[in-house]
Amino acid sequence: MIVFQCPTGVTEYLEDKKIVVLTQNGKNSGDSLKQSLDKGVEALIANKAVKWLSDNRNMGTHTAEDVEWVNSDWTPRAIKAGWKKWALVQPQSALSAMSEKNLVDFFADNGIEVKIFDTPEAGFKWLESV
Repeated sequence: MIVFQCPTGVTEYLEDKKIVVLTQNGKNSGDSLKQSLDKGVEALIANKAVKWLSDNRNMGTHTAEDVEWVNSDWTPRAIKAGWKKWALVQPQSALSAMSEKNLVDFFADNGIEVKIFDTPEAGFKWLESV
């Protein structure tokens, strides 16, 4: 079920798997990024879900402001909502992938089990096994 959609991102909740999925395309930033992520948190809460898959293969880099908001505002709310497992499908861009590595370290330090994958299928397989 799609819970949010814009030109640069789609947030879905997969009822059969109890997984929130965010697929980012291009530069998903500002209000679009916030809505994409906030709707995912709402889905975690409404469904008592703990798993999230981010398909960032086609994602652009985030602004410093977006990273600050994710770290200081969104992450504590997502953790409080029950988020525990994150399958991260890496961006194809080397610069975006480096930016992702910093986020992964931050989330791992905050109690989220993060695994990095090259394909969504591999990420789903792991999430379904935990």
